[in-house]
Amino acid sequence: MRLGDKDPSICTCHSCRAPLEQGDHSRCKNFLELVACPEHRDDQLHRRQEAEKEFERRAAEFGFDEKWARLKALPVGPEKDAFAEEIVKWLFGDDGNRGQQAGA
Repeated sequence: MRLGDKDPSICTCHSCRAPLEQGDHSRCKNFLELVACPEHRDDQLHRRQEAEKEFERRAAEFGFDEKWARLKALPVGPEKDAFAEEIVKWLFGDDGNRGQQAGA
């Protein structure tokens, strides 16, 4: 079942979109999608929603939207590189937590 769905879904290949039970997908660039069982689906949905809220809060605190807009508007050069580096460091902080500054 997909997150939030009530009925079972057919597992599909993310590359070719064909059902996984049909055909040979050995050449597809398969990405694995883990879907919670019905017993844990509500908890998974709740945790995902909470994580999204926390990311949005941290993004606002960081000024992500403004920095991203500024980055896109800058010409290629050292200032653009510095903005890009700051955003990347924030997204993939030293502690490995997406959207968290190191030590946060």
